[in-house]
Amino acid sequence: MKTLISLLSLVTLLGCVHPNYQAAQNSEFTQANYSAVDKLLATPSLALDRELPLLVATLVNIDAMNQSSRLGRLVSEQIASRLTQQGYSVVEMKLRNNVYIREGAGELLLSRDVRDLSKSHNAHAVVVGNYAVAATYVFLTLKIVSVADNRVLAATNYLLPLTENNKVLLASPRE
Repeated sequence: MKTLISLLSLVTLLGCVHPNYQAAQNSEFTQANYSAVDKLLATPSLALDRELPLLVATLVNIDAMNQSSRLGRLVSEQIASRLTQQGYSVVEMKLRNNVYIREGAGELLLSRDVRDLSKSHNAHAVVVGNYAVAATYVFLTLKIVSVADNRVLAATNYLLPLTENNKVLLASPRE
């Protein structure tokens, strides 16, 4: 009986989910990021152990590798979400105090820190990426890199249209 009540409560709660939640899950932005992760994971030579943790760094501006934006941080969050949905063990970097985190920039992994972080979490790979803004598109590159030897294990390129929403995500936050 308790199970039936719990199930009915869950169904009722699901019916109350805000309609924009479903729209956000199915947005072109989210789907492009999820598809990019799926392409990375489909690389024939990629052999990642789902049990070993992965690190996901904030995507950076290709013209200033020590800078990011809300777009770069949001893409990184969606990458981590998709990897988790696909059964991979992803380390939540925002809970770490030994990662180079600059306010407004995100988790920018310095190369000297990657080995230390990977050892402390037994991580074998890190997802890194960058973006470049053009006239009508944002071009993105994602890579899964081995922390043992810096080899690129998988890579993909994709683009997002430079919509008004994406322009806002790329803009500097107002003080």
